[in-house]
Amino acid sequence: MSPVPNTLQSCEPAARRVSLEGFVSWWAGSRDAGRQRRRVLVVLLLLVCVAVAVVGVPRLRLYGHDIFVSLDGGWRVLNGQRPGVDFYAQMGPANYLLHAAGLWLADNDARGLGYGSTLATALIGFWAFFLLRPRMKPAPLFVACLFLALLAAAPFPLGTHPRQAAFSMKHNRYGFALTGMVLLESFLPADSRNRRLQFRGGFSTGLACALLLFLKISFGLVAVTIAVVSAPLRSSARIRLAGMAAGFAAFTAPMMAYLRFDLPALLREYRLLAGVKGGGLSVLAVAERLYRDRFEIGLVVLLATLVSLLPGIPIRRGITLLVAVAMAALGGTLLLLTNSQGYGLPLLGSAALLLLNEATTTVPDGAAPPHIAPLLAMGLLAVGIPMCLDAAGIAAAIEDKVVRSEPGYRIEEPHLASIEFVDCPTTFFESGCVPNDNGANFVRYTEEGIALVEARGRPGESVRGMGMSNPFSYATLRPPSHGGAVNLSRTNVSEAVVPPKQLLIGDVALILMPKYPDSERQTLDTILKRYPEVLSEEYSPVAESANWILYRRVR
Repeated sequence: MSPVPNTLQSCEPAARRVSLEGFVSWWAGSRDAGRQRRRVLVVLLLLVCVAVAVVGVPRLRLYGHDIFVSLDGGWRVLNGQRPGVDFYAQMGPANYLLHAAGLWLADNDARGLGYGSTLATALIGFWAFFLLRPRMKPAPLFVACLFLALLAAAPFPLGTHPRQAAFSMKHNRYGFALTGMVLLESFLPADSRNRRLQFRGGFSTGLACALLLFLKISFGLVAVTIAVVSAPLRSSARIRLAGMAAGFAAFTAPMMAYLRFDLPALLREYRLLAGVKGGGLSVLAVAERLYRDRFEIGLVVLLATLVSLLPGIPIRRGITLLVAVAMAALGGTLLLLTNSQGYGLPLLGSAALLLLNEATTTVPDGAAPPHIAPLLAMGLLAVGIPMCLDAAGIAAAIEDKVVRSEPGYRIEEPHLASIEFVDCPTTFFESGCVPNDNGANFVRYTEEGIALVEARGRPGESVRGMGMSNPFSYATLRPPSHGGAVNLSRTNVSEAVVPPKQLLIGDVALILMPKYPDSERQTLDTILKRYPEVLSEEYSPVAESANWILYRRVR
């Protein structure tokens, strides 16, 4: 009696093969499918920009006091001051010029910060589209542009829960998105015969590096290093280098003209910041951070190794891909250690996009090798998780604007009415907020300080609060002081490095000294310990409320 074949067992490998081949075939797509994907991508990028405009300034659930760093800096710029030259800015001039542009468009209303966010998201999203469209296959291009746009757009700080909406550390998101673009342009394959395309790519990288140097110096240094390391690994690099020089000059020249070429002032600030933040950098700290993120890094390293071993990938190209991943891991780790950020390595997402594109280029026309499917799945996993988190953050912020499940509190000044402060979250996954930095407490304390200034201040007197941020200059629309800092925190002041008084306080006429506890009171104690004469000789108390003491400069 002949054996009966097991039909189910014989069909399983075939079904698995068809499924994997179908996925690879769909991913690689046809030329017509590529055109359709690009059209859909443009629509989705526009929708992301619309979503950012709808959110505007999100309902602030975390780090509410941080918003006044952006408002104070933008207000100073609108009053003719130059970041890093006329005041201690901590961030680069480009950051505050963006906020100032938004405030100007909104006629000095705080909702202008949302305009600035929309402009930045549109710039990054469509810059990525036009830069990467000739260099990437349609499917990886689709994912890359959305990844970078959502990275820039999401209204919550990197390393926090997507529902913890804030207008805090936006510069980090812009910095990672632009640095990711530099990484992709530097390591994507380029047509050595198309000199115009090479020049455009170099121009984009030079422009992005210059923008990053004036946005936040740490991102600029990482981007420049990536661009420099990639140069010897590229063929026909001269035309690209010429483009990089042109792009760098195109942004640097007008920015330095705006700063009246006061490079020594910028270098002085950068040296101070390096002294404050450099204490946390060491070989041991980097090694510990790399170990902590070993699973996130390991996935992309494994993907790079497997892609470099694919048939048709030359050894030199495989080494280049591994270098790109190493730079993404190390550069992202260094940025993470110098940011106020708990976790997250967005540069690894850009490296995974590079590898996705590389794997896609190995798929022959009309074929769909099933062994490519696991590589595509690994790359999409590395990119898709942060993308989904960013998209969830935007959706949560829109929902919060519409539903308002928890009460929000507003400062009474009309130009601040668009900002809502929500009390701190209390769940395990949404902890980390200090109650006096946000919500009802922050609004109550701020309004009390405003009332004290309005009652006892003279017309035209500048004012600053000695908390982490200074709400009072912009809140009262008083002219800002010359000198002084927009931010007093452990990110720009430490016990080892305390900047000069002129940078911290300047010539401000009125000082509001808080009596209530908040997250940065230790920084204030460090400043007063270094400069005790400020409150004993240079300023004298003139009024007091339950939570503030008002000081006036002794004339």
